[in-house]
Amino acid sequence: MPVPISSALALVLAAAFALSLGPSSRAATPSLYANYVPNCTFTFVNDTGAPATTVAPGQYQIVVFTPFAFGAGGASCEFVQFHLTGPGVNLSTDLGGGDVEVEQQAVTLQPGGTYTVQDDGRPGQTRRTFTVATSGSATSTTTTTSSSTSTSTTKGTPSKDIVGSGLLPLRGALAATVGATGALRLLYKGHSVGTLRAGRYTATVTDASKKAGFVLHLLGKSRAVVRSVTVSGGSFVGNRKTTLSLGKGQWLFLPGQGGKGTFFIVTA
Repeated sequence: MPVPISSALALVLAAAFALSLGPSSRAATPSLYANYVPNCTFTFVNDTGAPATTVAPGQYQIVVFTPFAFGAGGASCEFVQFHLTGPGVNLSTDLGGGDVEVEQQAVTLQPGGTYTVQDDGRPGQTRRTFTVATSGSATSTTTTTSSSTSTSTTKGTPSKDIVGSGLLPLRGALAATVGATGALRLLYKGHSVGTLRAGRYTATVTDASKKAGFVLHLLGKSRAVVRSVTVSGGSFVGNRKTTLSLGKGQWLFLPGQGGKGTFFIVTA
């Protein structure tokens, strides 16, 4: 099982990542983060780490984090009860009943709307509102996204694309699976990944889902996504092999644009 991530470590700014991860950059979908602490309250911030009090209209990723899986003990509640409501939105999660540490879901915030976020188990301590401007558009920082250049979705089609450069030492092989239901696993030497050393890894992905994929995020300040790598896209089914250059910092793997994810740490 992945090792728990301490609150302090989860908020550390990811170290400088001196490698280019691919040929293209794009404006990532902006995110709003509910960052929980072990007393089951949370801060609600934007991509810059500032409190989210007024935002532009448009689509956002709502990212709910806990510093470790609350169901394992050590927190004031067994699971969170995060709830976001407002015009056109009624989003809630308990992070798999306390079994996972992060979930990400897309919402569209309406111009001029007022939205409420709270933990339903502690509404008096956590309830707050934020407003949406009547004009403007949602924007975020630019992240680098790399994916296989292969356009084939034929089952079993391999890919040998290099993600990053050869500046880091080759460390070994990673095995990733995407189940038919979208469940993800990432293994190193036969064990679930919790901590890796910075370096290059050959990664073999077996993807059985026509909708989910395998996406890696490098997290920065306030857990904002500063770099993304798409290892297997949502429509791909089959086997894919690539090389990943993983720099020091806190990483997260997810099944794509939404769903539950898992943290791991890359050390020097």
